Amino acid sequence: MKDRKALIFDVDGVLVDTSRSFPNVVFTAIQWWSKYKLGLSIDCRPFGEEHYKITKNHPSFNDDYDIAWAFISFLSSRKAKKLSENRITPAEWSRILSSCKEDNPIPWVYSTFKSAPEREKVRRLCEEIYFGKDALQNINGRSPQNIFARGLWHLESPNITTHWSQFDLPVGIYTGRSRFELKLALEILGWSDLPEEHYVTSDMGITKPSPEGFYILSKTLKFDSIYYFGDTKSDLEAFKAYGKGTFFAIGNYLEGYPNSFENLKEALAFLFARKLACPK
Repeated sequence: MKDRKALIFDVDGVLVDTSRSFPNVVFTAIQWWSKYKLGLSIDCRPFGEEHYKITKNHPSFNDDYDIAWAFISFLSSRKAKKLSENRITPAEWSRILSSCKEDNPIPWVYSTFKSAPEREKVRRLCEEIYFGKDALQNINGRSPQNIFARGLWHLESPNITTHWSQFDLPVGIYTGRSRFELKLALEILGWSDLPEEHYVTSDMGITKPSPEGFYILSKTLKFDSIYYFGDTKSDLEAFKAYGKGTFFAIGNYLEGYPNSFENLKEALAFLFARKLACPK
């Protein structure tokens, strides 16, 4: 029996360059919350690129908003008047994260940081930073409460120019984005016509590292195994749990993984050269 293949993509860092959007959503949310909710003097940025990379590599923190929430919860549990008094090294932050063993980090955050704020409040702040006033109202249907600037999603760009319909294999998306965030990504890609049954989003109640998203897509796209393109530990863990196909590591979060490519174009070129998934 023929093995039916499909191309399944993560979005952030894979289909779309988010290097200037989501990391800055996290940094901005931490600074804003520290000033306006915790009353701290803003004299430094305690959470930097290396802290972000370490957290992103943890399989429980595929969701950038949860990264911001976790560090804000850490800050909320400290007694300090200045952000500089809350500085910890990336290695120290990594040791704290190492105690999180669950796929779902929510119980861990609440149990580890007793003064953790409500998760939903931090998420709403992150949404305002990411979407901006106009997109929040037009796509998400709500008005901002705190942030009225232009959304950071405008800083994103597509990593490929090929339309999804040009591939000779079924195309699907398994992402940690909500359907509202995915709508913006598809607009950036020129894939706004991708049918809903071709993607799985976080607000469906399915999040990586669970492999459930692959099983849902297999029912609609009729595949037996996949070529999955991801960039984080949670992507890799989800694929391993699924166990059918080939995983392509994109970017530098999964350093040392044998099947790694600098970007999606290189990974697809590798497949095209082997005549596995050529555009029509």
